[in-house]
Amino acid sequence: MMNGPRVVVIGGGIAGLATAYQLQRSAARAGHTIELVLLEREDTLGGKIQSVREHGFLSEAGPSGFLDNEPATLRLVEQLGLKDQLIRSQDAARRRYIIRDGQFHELAMNPIGFMRSPLLSFPGRLRVIGEMFTKAKTDDSDETVASFGRRRMGREFTEVMLDSMVSGIFAGDIEKLSIKAAFPKVPALEREYGGLIKGMRAKQAEASQKDGGGKKKVEAGPGGVLHSFRGGMGQVIQTLAAQLGENVVRTGEIVDSITPREDGGLTVSGSSSITADAVVLAAPAFVSARLLQPWSATAADALAKVPYAGVHVITAGYDQSQVSRSLEGFGALIPRSERIRVLGSLWNSSTFERRAPDGSVLMTTMVGGAHDAPASKLSEDELVALLTREVHPMYGIKGDPKHLRVFRWPAGIPQYELGHLDRVAQVEQELAKIPGLFVTGNSVAGVSFNHCVRHAEEVAQNVVAFLQPNLESPAHATANVGEAAN
Repeated sequence: MMNGPRVVVIGGGIAGLATAYQLQRSAARAGHTIELVLLEREDTLGGKIQSVREHGFLSEAGPSGFLDNEPATLRLVEQLGLKDQLIRSQDAARRRYIIRDGQFHELAMNPIGFMRSPLLSFPGRLRVIGEMFTKAKTDDSDETVASFGRRRMGREFTEVMLDSMVSGIFAGDIEKLSIKAAFPKVPALEREYGGLIKGMRAKQAEASQKDGGGKKKVEAGPGGVLHSFRGGMGQVIQTLAAQLGENVVRTGEIVDSITPREDGGLTVSGSSSITADAVVLAAPAFVSARLLQPWSATAADALAKVPYAGVHVITAGYDQSQVSRSLEGFGALIPRSERIRVLGSLWNSSTFERRAPDGSVLMTTMVGGAHDAPASKLSEDELVALLTREVHPMYGIKGDPKHLRVFRWPAGIPQYELGHLDRVAQVEQELAKIPGLFVTGNSVAGVSFNHCVRHAEEVAQNVVAFLQPNLESPAHATANVGEAAN
């Protein structure tokens, strides 16, 4: 027997690990005892966040870094004692490219550079500048990213630049993704200022006033500077797991159901049977939907409607002499109009230090996405053949990679399609009626590392608030974990 309520977190990706850690930290800070159990189906933690170092090359299975514009992430780095392991992206990573007509075009970072860039035709560039004179939408209804882009900046910008950028973030279809759910800051500028250019100018003026008249860059996108860790993004997963401890984290644990107990608590059943006072679902949407079905068909159906795009990652290392094109930059994305099957490539060895041995380069190529579901059926050899056939000629690469690693994610990235915000609201409304059940993860919190870390803080606070009566009751006790192992 152990005093204090028990919380079970289902899912060992960044959302589940960060939520468990914040729960542990909140309880310790308040002098309370919370017994934590984190269950992960796979034998490894971190989900798609994995860093593998082989032969001097550091391969990332998922995100290669995070932007430093989220306070919750910076707090987590500080709390974990990882501040001295934090590394800033190199200056070369500010340069980003889009491939059009087989040519690499650097994205211009200022109006003059944009007008001089041949990435878009001259009429296409004029249409973007004309966004300043485009009337604002008069109603608050949602629309797709493509609809928003064509309406405000024209067809060419939408098909070339927006399509590429959405592929890089969501691997998604701009004709289906919701602009409000996927990129909430963008429609907010139109709503508040009447347009994107007007909004960015107004925000820059506001920032300049606060900064004593100095110029401060304001972006419609997420902004911030990309950071990672010396050991890769997997370092934060390893540190979270170590600080939670072996008594908390269990891998290889299947969860079949969550059922109510007569005393108002819950029972999590599967590989083990565990009693709990609260359960946090930090699993993919389709897994959470299955576990929620007996509790709320409405919430389950809403989560089950969140589609996923398969994304497959090929990391390849070469001797510098094998690659004729310079890789000084963050990488290059490819619009669908190019009729090239890969989504783009990131140039890891130029983005962060110590990602490849001296005299070598490392690049990561993404295949799949919402437009290419059949890519999930390709074998590892077929994916490598695709790299050789489509990427090598683009970069003038001669010979085979000296390092190769393939990561396959058939359910790679949740797609925030039209109606996504309504579905999330439905889930929240239904869960408010079910004491002790909580949901987090990139299907509801946002797709990025930062989104998941921020939401973990919020969910941990909500769980502690729910448990407060039990925390204040010295008589509270729960049965031992695994008391009826299956």
